[in-house]
Amino acid sequence: MNSYIVMQGETYREEKRHGILSAPMKDKSGATPHSWARVKSLQKGDRTFHYVKGAIVAVGTIQEDAQERNAGTQKAEWVAPCEYLELDEPLEIISCIEAVAQYLPVKYAAFQPDGNGNSGYLYPCNESLALVLLELLSSSKWQNIEQLEFVYDAVREGKYNSLTAWMMDSEYLLRQKIRKLKGRFETMQLKRWGSECAICSHSNPALLKAVYSKPWKDSSDAEKTDPANGILLCANHAALYESGQISFTGAGTLRMSTSLQKEAARYGLKKNMRITASDAHTPFLRWHRNNYFIGE
Repeated sequence: MNSYIVMQGETYREEKRHGILSAPMKDKSGATPHSWARVKSLQKGDRTFHYVKGAIVAVGTIQEDAQERNAGTQKAEWVAPCEYLELDEPLEIISCIEAVAQYLPVKYAAFQPDGNGNSGYLYPCNESLALVLLELLSSSKWQNIEQLEFVYDAVREGKYNSLTAWMMDSEYLLRQKIRKLKGRFETMQLKRWGSECAICSHSNPALLKAVYSKPWKDSSDAEKTDPANGILLCANHAALYESGQISFTGAGTLRMSTSLQKEAARYGLKKNMRITASDAHTPFLRWHRNNYFIGE
């Protein structure tokens, strides 16, 4: 199950009336915008958040895989049936942008840092962002959202209204997906790095962490379990890497931020230290350095 944010605006009422999401295959210039092409990836069971004039006004579930319609004509488009559930109270993104912003991807984000929406139609909504939106939407419906798994069976039995059931069901499936993918990723990193910190060789299991080079919010499902998109580090070095205070060249040579260089010895760091990175690590290490590294 994947989640998406649909930027509908004036098309919302018409698409809701027909119970669909749709996008042309070509624009007037003959090009295919990425936010239109993404519609063809919609699959049965995917979740949607519908954005209209500054607020999430509805949520939905894709009923069937997207298909082509009118192929080979000027009206060619991708269409996916969608069940809409309107919210009693729309969620204004500007009012909660501080909670949302940290989960927005560097590329293809539906919202700008100030809370305004970006132009386009269909944007990916990573699992962490989807969970935040669910928590914001459901805050008035139940207090302890962390306990959803214990009431999941009751939801499936129809003891809650449809919107509440949708939220609880989505929450459960999102958490299950995160646990599954992160568990697989951690196992891979432990094996790849021999259960030792790639920098200092620390081997206490309680202090080791598998960290992403290209963070979860920016990665595709394939990248979230790609062994090359991660490093096994001790707690201190993991924190430095995730905060961008250290990074690595494509060949695995350590780089430290200017402020950290003065305290390098405290963290067991030395200039030009190297980790045993393979060629497969190179694009991910470069992505981290280009997008998260604070700089030297």
